[in-house]
Order: sequence, then structure tokens, then C-alpha cells
Amino acid sequence: MEKLKLYKKQIKFHLILNLVFGIFITFSTYYNLPLKYFSDYLIYFIHFLMLQFTVFGFLYILSINKYIFYATFPPLFIFYSLFSYWVYTQDITVSGSIIQAAIETKMNIAIDLISLPLLLYFFLIIGVLIFIIKLYNKLHINQLKSPLILFSIIGILTFFIVENYKFGVFKRRLPYSLTFAIINYSNKPELKISSISNKIKHRQTSINIIFVLGESVRADHLRLNNYSRNTTPLLNEIKNVISLPNVYTPFTYTAISVPQILTNTSITQIKTSPIYSLYSILNNSNFKTYWIGNQTPEKSYYSFINENNYVELIDKFHSVLSFHKKLDNELIPPFKKIFNKTTNQFITLHMIGSHWWYENRYSKNFRKYKPVINSKYIPSLTKNEIINSYDNTILYLDNFLHSIISILKKEHTETILIYLSDHGEILGENGKWLHAQNDGSSTNPAMIVWYSDEFKKAHPDKVRNLKNNADKKITTDFFFNSILDLIEVENFNYVKSKSIFYNKNNYVNEEN
Repeated sequence: MEKLKLYKKQIKFHLILNLVFGIFITFSTYYNLPLKYFSDYLIYFIHFLMLQFTVFGFLYILSINKYIFYATFPPLFIFYSLFSYWVYTQDITVSGSIIQAAIETKMNIAIDLISLPLLLYFFLIIGVLIFIIKLYNKLHINQLKSPLILFSIIGILTFFIVENYKFGVFKRRLPYSLTFAIINYSNKPELKISSISNKIKHRQTSINIIFVLGESVRADHLRLNNYSRNTTPLLNEIKNVISLPNVYTPFTYTAISVPQILTNTSITQIKTSPIYSLYSILNNSNFKTYWIGNQTPEKSYYSFINENNYVELIDKFHSVLSFHKKLDNELIPPFKKIFNKTTNQFITLHMIGSHWWYENRYSKNFRKYKPVINSKYIPSLTKNEIINSYDNTILYLDNFLHSIISILKKEHTETILIYLSDHGEILGENGKWLHAQNDGSSTNPAMIVWYSDEFKKAHPDKVRNLKNNADKKITTDFFFNSILDLIEVENFNYVKSKSIFYNKNNYVNEEN
């Protein structure tokens, strides 16, 4: 009976410890979820309990030795709880970028973030921490002999087993998201980019290239590609717009698709050596490179972003996982600011696009197709609701591209805009949804090209070849090679035959 009493105290302590940890830290990443039905809440509540069970496993191991517990738990609890404050109040996404911002932010900016609610929250954390420490001091038992040790091991194993089965189930939520964000920030990018040894020349000296890097847009949901709904009403009416409906990529999530697009790596030969970045080549060719992004950069392509002469990240504390992410129209003001018709420019606009959750990707005036989704829990939604919301994001994309093109048309320069989504999106085909899995819809990203009248006049052969290649099946290998072909690079080897501006069928040069 005496041992049972000791175990009861221990059980009570760990129940309270996990309740406090769950409230102050773990639950913060569930707080802002849009849910509607009881079943939605039930599913995510079970998910929360499973996640906290894995946390229990690690907390229990931490509590076995009192010196380790005293030295590690208080600072960790304070540190994680302070991050959870911003997740609760601002729906901040804990990622490598936010760790970088926290570490590298200037002191005067950090001081501006301190507010009375934050101070009150901090003192509440301290009070709760003192309470936990006092409870822990009352424990007098060798915890290695406790039956709870078995449950802690099961909890830890659950974390690794579930993550091995489906990446991100636990890692993308606190406290694990913060842990792995720190690890990702500390690690160097995986790709080893080779430097350009020789001076690269290019024959084109008065061309501006705008690259709009999209997100999760599938080709067959554009009216430009004969979709039944008019999802591109503005682009339909603009001349010099060409859609290429048959682009293929096997890489169906951003972290692997974007590095392939921006380098000389091929979809069939990823272990290309040496690997060259498009931006390093452009910089070496005296192009001015700019990156304006509305996505939290992945580690796999963060180094490419930093190669640009100018970098501006919009709303960098909110990632695709946030439900308070700014809309892509926020990219337009900085774009207008930097566009200069007198210089060779390569400007990248990285959109949040049509990434799930769709209702956060467009403003209400684009809610044309109804009813729309009202819960993040997909099984509680109808296929029609999901497609309606998705198609509304395409309407928003249509407006966004139209706005950019309208700015470019006023400048009367030799300008070309290339829109390419990083991958497509699955909308119920074969019982699948979203992306990061192989399906015809996720491997067929949307692609659109617009060119100015001045560009057409200066480069009739390129326009003719582009039109002739529009319906051909191509892979995302085209992009790297097409840009180099477009500016007619010299002193650097690339695959000209993969360019969309290359005369692949030896067409006779005739004016279209």
C-alpha cells in the first residue's frame, strides 16, 4: 500500500505536469484551427492527446534525475511557453525562419514586441513553474522502478513510429516544431551549389524576366486549358498570353520541386554534378536578381534566395500552416517599387498560391463558387465544397497575374512573364487530397507565359517557337534551360533542346 501511495503521487504529478504543458504549449498549435462539426473537434482532440502522450514520454525521462530536471525543465518550459504565446495570439508558425528572426533581430525591434499582456503571461509562466517545482520536490521514489517508465517508452516509440509512417504528424506542432526548427536553422542547406568559375556572357542586353513561382495550382483547373469553369476571366482577355497545359514534375511538394526548378538538376538525374543555381549564373551575367516571397523558405532552397541581389519576404512569420497568412497581393507594392525598365532584371515573385487551407488564400470578393469549405478536417467536407474553394483561389491567381501584367504593359519594355506552379494539387482523385503524393493532378502544374509587344517585336523567333511548343509534353527541366536560352548565354553549357523557346521541329520562320 505504501508503494501504491508513492505511485499515486507520481501519477498525480505527471498528470498535472502534462496538463500544464499541454495548456501552455502543446494546445497552442490547435487553438487557431478552423473546425465546424463535433466530429472535427473529436478527431483533433484525439490527435492532441496522442501528441501529448508522446510528450509525456520525453518529460518522464527528463524527470528521472532531479539534477537534470532542475537544470533543463525550467528554461525549456519558459522558452517553449513564450513561443506558444505568439502562436496563441498571432498564429505564428514555428519554423527555421522564425528562429532566424528571433536570433538575428535587432535589440530595439525585439524590445518593441514586449507588451503588458506578454509580461503578464510571463509572470503566469513563472508562477506555474514554481508550482510544478514544488510538486516535484515532494516526490521521493526511484522512478526507474515505476510502472510509468513503460508508458513513457511507449510514448516515445509512438512519436517515432507515427513520424516514420507520415512525416509531420507531430513534428509540425509544438513542442516538436520548435525543436526541429532550431535544428533546421542550425543545419546547412543540403544541396552543394558549385560556384561559377568563368565569366558568363549573354547576347540579350535589354530584356526583363518576371518569374512568378506558384503553389499547388493544377493545370486542368484553368479556363485557359479548357476547364469548364471560367477561372481565368481576366487572362482570357489579354493578348500575348499562352498556357502550356502539359508540364510534368514527379516532385509534388515545395521542398524538392523548387530546388529542381531553380538549378540544372533534372527530374531524371537529381544527383547532377556539379549543381549550378540559376541565380548565380544570372548574377554572373550582370543581371539584377530580386526575390519577393510570400512563403516561409524551406531549407532546401534558402541559399538560392540569398543569392539574389535584393530579397524581401512578406509576412515571414506565417507559413502555409498559418490561418492568418497574408494574401499574395501584398507582393505587388514591393514589385512596383523595384521594377526598373532600364536594366536587365530577373524578378521572382514567390506566391502562397492555392496551398491548403484554401479559404485563407483569397479575399471574400473572389468567393464566386459556393458553398465553400468551413473546416480543416477534410473528411467532414464535401468534394464540391473543396473544389469550390480551390477554384476561388484560381480566380484570385487570375486577378494577381492580371495586376502584374497591367503594371508591365505600361512600361513598354522587352518583358516576359513566366508563371509556373511548383506542383499540382489532388482534389479527390483516387480518394486522395492535397499534394505530396503522386497522382496525375499533383504532377501536372499550371504554367502560363505572357510577353509584351516589344518582346514580340524584338524576338519573333522565340515567340513563334513558344507557340509551337505550347501543347508539347515537357518537364520542369525546361525552366533552367529556357531562361539561359532566352538570354542567349555564352560560356556555359545547358540543354538548349529543353528550352520552350527552341525550334524543336525545325519550323519555317514565318510571322504568326
